[in-house]
Amino acid sequence: MLLGVKLGEAMHGPRADEELPVWRTHVPRKVRWRSTRAMRTALRRGEMLGSGATRELERRFRESFDRHAVAVSSGMDGLELLLEHYGVGQGRTVLVPANCFPSIPALALRLGARLVAAQIDDVHLCLAPEACRREVLNDAPIVVWVHHAGMVGSAAMQSIMRLREAGCTVVEDCAYLLPDSAPAGGPGTWGDGAIFSFHQIKPMGAAGGGVVLTREGRVADGLAVRRSHSGQESRWQEGDVLFRGRELSEFAAAAAVERFVHRDEIRDRLRSLAEEYASSLARWLPPGRVPQDTWGRFTIRARSAGEAALLRKNLNLRRIRTNVMFAFPWTSHPAFSDVTQPNAPELTGLLRSNVCVPYHPGMRRRDARRVAAAVAEHSDSSRHTGH
Repeated sequence: MLLGVKLGEAMHGPRADEELPVWRTHVPRKVRWRSTRAMRTALRRGEMLGSGATRELERRFRESFDRHAVAVSSGMDGLELLLEHYGVGQGRTVLVPANCFPSIPALALRLGARLVAAQIDDVHLCLAPEACRREVLNDAPIVVWVHHAGMVGSAAMQSIMRLREAGCTVVEDCAYLLPDSAPAGGPGTWGDGAIFSFHQIKPMGAAGGGVVLTREGRVADGLAVRRSHSGQESRWQEGDVLFRGRELSEFAAAAAVERFVHRDEIRDRLRSLAEEYASSLARWLPPGRVPQDTWGRFTIRARSAGEAALLRKNLNLRRIRTNVMFAFPWTSHPAFSDVTQPNAPELTGLLRSNVCVPYHPGMRRRDARRVAAAVAEHSDSSRHTGH
């Protein structure tokens, strides 16, 4: 058993009466077998860091995306390396969408950035067009573009291109994206740099770790050197308090390689679920939000935060687990009290009205129909009670 996935679940999916989690990592038998063999090889050779599996992972990302690739111990470590390289420590402004996980703005703040919280698009939950206006970007900030839940479209590419043309440095957070068969020219290649994550709850979930993609080879070379603390003790003498080892273990790299190689199977499963949800939950999707097989979460929209809370309660009573992608803007946390929150009440209402329903490659279409039936039953009940 790898990553807590039972063979029966991987082959047949959850039973009709079983609890449906929002996300469960799916690891096919061939992936488990090949990952285990690679891990045994690393153990036998005594290669724990920076060896064959790490080089293979970087090679596959480099050739698939046509970008320079550097493997790191986590997506956040990759983001930290990029922000360090792009001069956050010199007080550069960092523009962050108001609905991202607080760890991103916390990292930027820790590195000495001037933080700006940006308004988000209410359909795709990414940076809104007004956040990309020239008057907002007059000091050419670093923009962290978060591809939330894989809701990626051509509008995102065009906005990122405009940001770069305006002199901004764009870092794409692709942690919730599942790369397609030919990712070159797609998400992860539009900005100056990008990060992917192999955390267990992500579409590429393996045993942890991540990969940084860059346009320029010299940038990648610098990141590769700085991910290791060995032989660079002089940086502590210079007062660098953040410097530490950020290398990917060979075990995590071996698991990530197999996930990347066999990602088409994950995509096929998610495509089937997306098709089922697109038809059965169409009225719960805002106009323009088109289901995709790259999504790492499936998010539907209720009419209000109150209705969304009632929907989550009713689904949970049926052993169908849900969550709010981001319950509050990150600016609502005390650590960011000095950062201006854009349209706070409206933004909070928007975030809390979006409900994440189960959507993972361990599911079958019958599980998606079970979810849709429960949502429909909730809708009927709400109409009869007047809620």
